[in-house]
Amino acid sequence: MLVVAAGCPGGDGGIGATCGGNGDCSSSLQCIAGTCTSKCQRAPECGDGYACDDDGYCQLASGQAGDKCKSEVTCAPGLSCQIDGTATDDAGRLLASCTAQNASRPAGSPCDKDAECRNGTCALGRCVDLCADTRDCGSGTACMGIPRVESEGAIFDGCLPPRGSVVWTIPVTSPTSETILVPVPDAARSATVVFQVDDQAQRVGARSVTSPAGSVIYTKPCESGVSPLCDGLIAADQYYAQLLRHLPDYGQSVLQLPSSPGLPLEPGAYRVGVSSFRANGTAGSAIPRVTAVVKMDAAVFLDLHFHFLDLEDHPCEQAFGGAKLDAASASTASFFQTEFLGAIRTIFAGGGIGLGTITFTNITDHADLDGLAVENAGSLLALGEHDTGIDVFFVRTLSPVGLQAFGPNPGPAGVKGTRQSGIVIGVDTLCYRSWTQLARLTAHELARYMGLYHNVELEVAQHPSWRDPISDSDEASANLMFFSEIGGIELSAGQREILTRSAVLR
Repeated sequence: MLVVAAGCPGGDGGIGATCGGNGDCSSSLQCIAGTCTSKCQRAPECGDGYACDDDGYCQLASGQAGDKCKSEVTCAPGLSCQIDGTATDDAGRLLASCTAQNASRPAGSPCDKDAECRNGTCALGRCVDLCADTRDCGSGTACMGIPRVESEGAIFDGCLPPRGSVVWTIPVTSPTSETILVPVPDAARSATVVFQVDDQAQRVGARSVTSPAGSVIYTKPCESGVSPLCDGLIAADQYYAQLLRHLPDYGQSVLQLPSSPGLPLEPGAYRVGVSSFRANGTAGSAIPRVTAVVKMDAAVFLDLHFHFLDLEDHPCEQAFGGAKLDAASASTASFFQTEFLGAIRTIFAGGGIGLGTITFTNITDHADLDGLAVENAGSLLALGEHDTGIDVFFVRTLSPVGLQAFGPNPGPAGVKGTRQSGIVIGVDTLCYRSWTQLARLTAHELARYMGLYHNVELEVAQHPSWRDPISDSDEASANLMFFSEIGGIELSAGQREILTRSAVLR
């Protein structure tokens, strides 16, 4: 236990000098346990049962068992500030009191339930200290409002990382009709939910999504033949009409919030109905696995991780200097570094995003994936090994014939190693396209992975709603998200906002 000596600062004792009070130490130090030491910036530097005041001095907490508390630092040594239940104060925050610590994991440790945490609070897959101010939190975390799933989304103030992403799993026990809560802290920029099932013949995803405010913001498109109520309805019309864009898919799907600035991210707990579905749209039998990703900060750097399958003796190798295109050549060749990456860099600069770390890797042990049939794309994308950034795979060819690139829309940002963790580019495109044109195509797929949709679909004349949910993107072919591979590179303000919220950025 630390002992803080009282007294007015102003002495000349340096670090390590013996002291009887703060007055014996220089003004930048404090007296702890009879020794001059650095002032605190955060409470955990002082030890269990201490606060760090505004002047940087460690102060012993006085809260006793049963006393009301709002922060871990108000409870005496051996106690922690734990949420009482579902009751809230006048500000709508959950009530808490000083309670004996659990003999369990410290703040920041992974957890599945409260009892696994020393402080008695497990949220977003980690042990969380309650707080009143960021000064109460450990280094690398900040005080923010967090929805508590166990209290139906009621808010408490706790310490979470203010940068990067928080990733955790949400348990699901039933194939259909289960509703989960996805907590979104008030500091979050975006939330991604990844649904997976082992049976690739079944689809998986959300049936419905209800916002923290209680509005139903998504309902799965109704398919003819599933029930009489669906007969005559066009599922695609329902899909394009919703501001929150999502579609259950075979084996895996992704829900990203927000899909549009017109439906802003709300702090609180989103209620998501989770199900598997058979091919005909009826209830499935596979139990979904759910991973949630909350992006906490505004980031501007996009890392790209290029992977090269065996491209030796490629019929289009005149486009890459008549030599083999692989990690070594791509990392130095001007056609890749200047024409290709330079063009991608220019495109994303228009969205306020800069390219960050670029890596190059050869994949030599998957000859079966060198020429890729799209139905096998999941086996290749599962090799994606980066939580941040996007994995980009170059293959000899993509089939069916005419397919130049392939990727999920949106992708599982922040989750590596899934059947959708990356995008695929067919190198045979270079037989009739330039590196600059391939760069635009690649940027288009990267933007889809990050949550943008086609600004307009080919069939819009017959179906006016078949366009993206972002109000300020027009139908121009000059837009990066125009459906044709021969499109432009422009982005609207709304499109730029969605891009900068993606969890792939750092």
